[in-house]
Amino acid sequence: MEMKSLGGRKIPWLTVAACAYGLVVLPGTAVAEPAAAGAQPGPAPIQHESAALEKRITLLSAELSLDAQQQAQVRRILEDQREQVMRVWNDGSLAAANRVSATRIISDRTADRIRAILTEGQKAKYNRARKPRAAGGNAASPSVEEWMKAAAAK
Repeated sequence: MEMKSLGGRKIPWLTVAACAYGLVVLPGTAVAEPAAAGAQPGPAPIQHESAALEKRITLLSAELSLDAQQQAQVRRILEDQREQVMRVWNDGSLAAANRVSATRIISDRTADRIRAILTEGQKAKYNRARKPRAAGGNAASPSVEEWMKAAAAK
């Protein structure tokens, strides 16, 4: 496995990919920052997560012409996916590479669950929309290495 050097330390490429994947896939998860003096500790805001969930449901509803029952089912499926992914990424006993593969498995199972509630016509649209990832990613999006180089240049 190719190693990347970062500050004199060798880091496996998969670790770098896992970190980048986490940044892309889990934008709703927040890293805790030290509290300001006098700040009250409390639960993390979930507005961003709810907004992202609503956006996904709205997009899927529009693209697939989901009825109200399907929208409710998709909402439950996506909420379950979010909870599963959060558990994986908050599990300190899992290595980064295992988190990435576990997240992909969760994503694939979620897609299967969504397909199970769709009509044949909706499945065809849904499968077309998911093909770029299955084929190795969207050619228009930068690779992890390109992203890291761009981030380092700033």
